[in-house]
Amino acid sequence: MSFDEIITKSILQIRNQCHFFGALMLFAKILPSEKIATAATNGKQIVVNKDFLNSLNSSEQNALLLHEVLHMALLHCIRIGSRDREIWNIAADIVVNNLILLNTPFALPKGCIIDNSFNDKSVEYIYEDLLKNNRYKKKKYKLLIPDILQGGEDEKSSASSMTEKEKLEVETFWKDAMQVVQNTTSSSDKGQGNLPLGLSQEIQVVLEPEVDWRHALWKYVGKTNSDFDELDRRFIYRGLYLEGLLTEGLEIFVCIDTSGSVSQQLLNQFLAELKGILSSYPHVKCKLFYADTDIYGPYELESIEELPAAKGFGGTSFVPFFDYLEKMDDGFSELNRAAVYFTDGYGDFPAKEAENPTLWLVPSNGLETSAFPFGEVIRISSDGGDCF
Repeated sequence: MSFDEIITKSILQIRNQCHFFGALMLFAKILPSEKIATAATNGKQIVVNKDFLNSLNSSEQNALLLHEVLHMALLHCIRIGSRDREIWNIAADIVVNNLILLNTPFALPKGCIIDNSFNDKSVEYIYEDLLKNNRYKKKKYKLLIPDILQGGEDEKSSASSMTEKEKLEVETFWKDAMQVVQNTTSSSDKGQGNLPLGLSQEIQVVLEPEVDWRHALWKYVGKTNSDFDELDRRFIYRGLYLEGLLTEGLEIFVCIDTSGSVSQQLLNQFLAELKGILSSYPHVKCKLFYADTDIYGPYELESIEELPAAKGFGGTSFVPFFDYLEKMDDGFSELNRAAVYFTDGYGDFPAKEAENPTLWLVPSNGLETSAFPFGEVIRISSDGGDCF
């Protein structure tokens, strides 16, 4: 078979096994290349060595091509950010290989990384888990086919060399493609609705609406007196008066995750917006905390001219902050008080649900929303190869 005939054959056979995957294949640009030994993608296109492709049997060819398309469609080359490329490659391989094994009968090429203990987990989740105590070294994964394009003559094709505009174009293209496929494929496929098994967390990361976190935070803390009108009847039984509630205004307890996984750019961005909120809404009272595995604060923000220097930069635990709120003498669960936690979401949560209203501000590449045990999660804008 010629190269193009193999591609066509694989698309048809993949579609026969899973309509969802088969539809995604139609959006991919797959080209032959002699510059690489196996196969890879930069997020925009897939390049495959013809000799390597011909060395595989038909089932392995299908698995290889689907593997690369899933990396592209799930934005693995874009979502990597500044993470370690090899460990990210391993985590992404675990995701796509599990998807192939769960939803098709195709045989993966020999030596591929398989770990079904991470079924239905996002790449970000797996990456963070592998980093804990260097678990990726203990598991002794061998990345036999690194398919994130980088270095050498392929550097111009690598995802890291894309401009921000190009990355946005790639991201928009695949989000649109994924949405079209999800809306049009038959519900007869295995899994929930028309989604293949094990895809729910990954597709949630890709398709979850992203909000400019500054707007989300402004909306959350930018309450006016009229916003509390509806609380009147709810406070009568407690002997409280609406007038008293309104004069107190809104008090927010802001905790900023200063663990090592939060970039300085995101930290600076959040602090700058916090200054804007405090200057524009004088009725908002704010106590600021920093936290990694310990808590630093509270800092009473009487002046916004100079916020206290960030402290921490170790591991991540959300427990100290919520323990503090629970132990407050005057009780934190008043309806004109709220907690705002800026974090990537990777850390230890409290054993029990917090009683206070909580808003989690989480970057788009942070922990999946369903993994937060309580509170409202806002997926915020952030600035932020193949993987086999």
